[in-house]
Amino acid sequence: MPTIVSLIDMPNETGFAPLAVLGYCLTRTQFLAPAWAELDLSLKTFDHAPKSKLQDVVLSILAGCRAISQVNTRLRPDLALTYAWGRECFADQSTLARTLDAFNATNVTELRHGSETLFRRESYVLRHDFGHDWLWLDIDLTPLPISKHAEDRTKGKFDHKNRYGRQLARVHAPQYHETLFSRVYPGNQESSPTYKPTVDALGSFLKFTAAQKQRTVLRSDAGFGSDDNVNHALKAQWQVLTKNKGGRRPQAWASQVAAADWLSLGKERWVAQALAPRPYVRPCQCLVLRWCTSSGQVKYAVVISSIPTWSMADTIAYYDDRGACETEIQADKGGLKLERRRKKRLAAQEALILLTDVAHNLAAWVRQWMFPDTPLADFGTTRLTEDVFQLPGRLFFDQDRLTEVQLNRLHPHAEAVAAGLQRLLSRFGYP
Repeated sequence: MPTIVSLIDMPNETGFAPLAVLGYCLTRTQFLAPAWAELDLSLKTFDHAPKSKLQDVVLSILAGCRAISQVNTRLRPDLALTYAWGRECFADQSTLARTLDAFNATNVTELRHGSETLFRRESYVLRHDFGHDWLWLDIDLTPLPISKHAEDRTKGKFDHKNRYGRQLARVHAPQYHETLFSRVYPGNQESSPTYKPTVDALGSFLKFTAAQKQRTVLRSDAGFGSDDNVNHALKAQWQVLTKNKGGRRPQAWASQVAAADWLSLGKERWVAQALAPRPYVRPCQCLVLRWCTSSGQVKYAVVISSIPTWSMADTIAYYDDRGACETEIQADKGGLKLERRRKKRLAAQEALILLTDVAHNLAAWVRQWMFPDTPLADFGTTRLTEDVFQLPGRLFFDQDRLTEVQLNRLHPHAEAVAAGLQRLLSRFGYP
């Protein structure tokens, strides 16, 4: 007897049950409305309003679509997900692409203001207990490959020779996994010139008091660590922890350190106080770091800290923790497909980056809302999008109200996710 293959509607089945419940809560409470409240796109509206299409893009990012085109194959056939996100039908991928291409510099600014408004309302950074702990903000520049035909693309510092791309300046809060600021630059952009604009934008955005800035540490690598940049941040009352720019200074200062003055940090690393450090506008601790590479080569660096009360070992340990920033960026490239989702027009790419930041912060907040004090709270963006959001299930509605969610009990995270969905629905008042 031949096997029957048939086509049927599956209105209750979804491959993204947790993401569907999240969308149900967000759309029924107008949670994302501030993100595009100021946006005025010069675009005709037929079946889908611009804000609905941008919401579809955010969903596609959280669903792990590696390109806008996957909206058609992964999201549009999922009727339960569609209804949960308050849509009769998700927009076609071509419509979403044209919406992003309609952005100009003014629209990017409007979207940036909107995303900042949403951030101010929900951010854990802005509720940080400064009396209890330092607030860490990591500044970094990461490459984004792009076609050689794209706007504002140049050859730059990429993994492959002759690769074209852009650079993304980003500020990340590792304690809360939140992204505070992103800006796109040409592919040959050096780190140092982006530091002052980033610090100034951060000050305008956060509006911290002088006392709060004194408990906030701007941490960055050597590419940002020019003396002029350090002084700029110090004058603005921030605390600074950075490697000084390279050149001859590290080795010259290391040669002045007596052998007995080096403090061993283990793993073939030593640190010592610089004997004649350059004065900054505020007192700073200047340390010389020495280490051996796997090939036996000896290298040196200068680490600048505006907090002289830290021990030398603690200062280096705190600097080493900026590896969390690199991990977070790689997680966004893996889980949110930050590196793979590309637009030819610069304004469209900037809009897509800002929507990725909205998705990133939503993922960070979801961990707090759904999984406080549970192992899933430690999931990075990749594991959250692939192992939690993509848990299959069934959704049942009465009129417009979600009445039941069924999850596959055999999934290893089913029990934790079920408890998390109850917390999520409770937080939004069971809309």
